[in-house]
Amino acid sequence: MRASKWTSKTLSSGIKGVKSFVDIANQQHNSVPRSATRFLNESLTKGPHHAWTHRAGSGWNMNRSLVSAMSSSFRPPSSIGAARGMRIVVATPVNEGKQVDMEFADGSAYRFHTAWIKDSHPNLTGKDYYRNSASTVFETDQYMVDNVQTASNGSMISVNFKNHLDENAVTEEYPSAWLHAFAPYVGSPLNQKSKPKLNGSGLPGTGSLLDDMYKNRKPWDSSLQMPRFCGQELLKDEGMQVKFLEAMMDPGVAVITDVGKPKSFEHKDCGQPLEDFMFNVLGRPNQHPVRATRFGVIHTQARGEQAGADYDQKNPLSMHTDHSVYHGTPGYLQFMYQARGSVKSKVCDGLALAEYLREHHPKDFEMLSHINMTHATRNSIYAKNGEYRRDSNAEGFSFELVHTHPVLTMDEDGKLLKVVQSETKRGVSALPFESYERYMNAYKRWASLCEEDRFKCTFDWPEHSMVAINNWRVLHGRAEVSEGQQRTMVFAYVMKTIYENRHRLLKQRQAEKKNPELNDKWLTRLPNQVLTSLVN
Repeated sequence: MRASKWTSKTLSSGIKGVKSFVDIANQQHNSVPRSATRFLNESLTKGPHHAWTHRAGSGWNMNRSLVSAMSSSFRPPSSIGAARGMRIVVATPVNEGKQVDMEFADGSAYRFHTAWIKDSHPNLTGKDYYRNSASTVFETDQYMVDNVQTASNGSMISVNFKNHLDENAVTEEYPSAWLHAFAPYVGSPLNQKSKPKLNGSGLPGTGSLLDDMYKNRKPWDSSLQMPRFCGQELLKDEGMQVKFLEAMMDPGVAVITDVGKPKSFEHKDCGQPLEDFMFNVLGRPNQHPVRATRFGVIHTQARGEQAGADYDQKNPLSMHTDHSVYHGTPGYLQFMYQARGSVKSKVCDGLALAEYLREHHPKDFEMLSHINMTHATRNSIYAKNGEYRRDSNAEGFSFELVHTHPVLTMDEDGKLLKVVQSETKRGVSALPFESYERYMNAYKRWASLCEEDRFKCTFDWPEHSMVAINNWRVLHGRAEVSEGQQRTMVFAYVMKTIYENRHRLLKQRQAEKKNPELNDKWLTRLPNQVLTSLVN
């Protein structure tokens, strides 16, 4: 039978025929001739496309185009594929409009609270993304959904809210992909294809868009091919910045070349290229509690040994992480800029060391991941004016630092969260009497593993380049400086939250460019767990 005759016959039977046609289309959409679809969409449908209109308590609204209702369900397979399962097929107010049932093209279906739908719309916020009023939280549960329409072939949904009086009614549009991302978290599943992601207790915490990468990190050894980025290109390319920030999660280390040349080797000048670069890629570095600048400077020729063993470049530092004495280890990312001189240096992977210990020496691993040790010091490096005390006539300004923690901090899933290791800053630990000998033997084994060549990756570190390190994962050692060479190295840190939220912003911007329907209004204010499915 020709498509045009078959379609005309179906339409002539009125509402009964519409139901019959929809049933057939749902069952046979893969075999219906394209001419039938084209005839429906191009010849019969007039004006804006509105499909599956429903009024609470009164069934489908047949005052709309009957063909619109049919074409919403009866879409060619190509449009269903393009939707990637996120488009809404049908949306129905239920329970006197207090909830809305939504079915998506992937077959999943969820019931949403009307109050949540109303409360979540970005129109309730201003240009600063803050809510316009503190009183709307007391109003949203007064709204009921009167009718629901899908538009733009199901990629958008239009919801009409009523609040007692007709003049209080308001219609809002929502992207289907946005609702699809939230559905497993806030909706009640209506069929077997719907998989809720919460057990009633809510999200476990803030999380990060980098969580999946964190869970799938790969240990590395001396054979690591270290990622390299051109600094000038990195400053201009946000896509490259995303790749760099993700490299900071895995493998956790990278070299950045062509960062720039300092105006001079005076303290403020020589660190400026580092601070400018960090600001444009991540934000301002952490502010030190006393030091005037956000970066520190080490010179080979400036009597560094007077500042302490860590600043004496003739002292061969063991492999270590920084900020071991700061409670919580605020320096998540560490940046080290070679302002003067070219050197060789080395790094090793705390994840690889921890996994080796877990596999080959499980009792030692248990000791180092469960019993706390203490790193502590009194910092007397700086003067009251924020300058290095060795270079200033100002009065000194000392401060105490203490941090008690396991060497290996594990997360709730048993994955390595953080390594804290610095033998030179190891304090006096209150180790239990019955565990002392076993613990110290485990620690000595660990410290020796950190120095084994099979775990250490050596690399060239040219002048005006920078090494970026995930300080919660990667250990580093003292660079090798040639005899008689002058060297100036500048260092600074960034907190974990600053790093994660910069990555979040860049991923949002990428998603906004790909899908204009999901602009900044829709992608801001979302939990990371929900946002992940929209931007990855």
